[in-house]
Amino acid sequence: MFKLFSPLKLFPATLAVVLTAGVFSTASAKDYKIAVTDIQGMDALISEWGPFKEALEKATGHSFEFFPVTSQTATAEALRSKKLDFAITGPAEYVAINKLTNAEAMIGLARPDYYCGIVVKNADGINRVSDLKGKAVSFANPGSTSGHFCPMQVLMDHGLNPMKDIKVVHTKKNLQHAGLVRGDTAAIGVKVSSWIKYDRSKEENGNGDYKVLARSGDLPYDMIMGAGHLTQTERDEIKNAIVANEAMMVAGILAGLDDKGEMANDKYEGTRLLPVDDSDYDMVRDMYITAGLPEFGIQE
Repeated sequence: MFKLFSPLKLFPATLAVVLTAGVFSTASAKDYKIAVTDIQGMDALISEWGPFKEALEKATGHSFEFFPVTSQTATAEALRSKKLDFAITGPAEYVAINKLTNAEAMIGLARPDYYCGIVVKNADGINRVSDLKGKAVSFANPGSTSGHFCPMQVLMDHGLNPMKDIKVVHTKKNLQHAGLVRGDTAAIGVKVSSWIKYDRSKEENGNGDYKVLARSGDLPYDMIMGAGHLTQTERDEIKNAIVANEAMMVAGILAGLDDKGEMANDKYEGTRLLPVDDSDYDMVRDMYITAGLPEFGIQE
């Protein structure tokens, strides 16, 4: 940045550079549309992701307008019809949207402790994954990366086919633990860090009543994806600006508030913003196959 120490006549060449740069920046600024796939309604978008949008505009010099979507199908259609330019989405959603469009992963929201596990009660005497054969196992709503696809893959990796060897029960994630306590299910598939924070930590008897029977490695990240109609230059420009202004961008994510005035995106505390490639999500494509949706798997 140039600093003008005294009257403009002292540095006419410098002033010309500054003015030229400003005109160029304004002339090249573009208007983009951005969506967040798990947020419905404009009010929620503005409250929860407005500070991030403002940071993104400051970092890139471009204008971004929220584009509300109601489903991954609606997101894919908007990307395909060039009504939408960027979307913030999860790993499983990305794989499905990528299959339906030519949108590409750009920046990963690399949050810590993003892995899943199979949780059981110690008192039930379940010590191996194979002990769950024939029993009811609860998963989060269909399509959840950490609560549906990932736990199913953990079972498969331990020799238990979730589509054949257990009774699959889909439950809202905030009801899964209660079902395990009542004995409605023998196990729950969860994002372990969230289960510890919101369920196990509130148990009167402490943490010893439950155990994580098996767990995954860290999952691929949530990400910002760019539509196929964008040029590679456009995608690279936005990607580079986000990485170069990482601290400001993360602060924007964490500044979002929910309808109770509380932090909306606390799951992203400790997040790094890192470039990602489509191939980083191949393990999620394997999870789709395990969950009985081979059409979203890797095509040989």
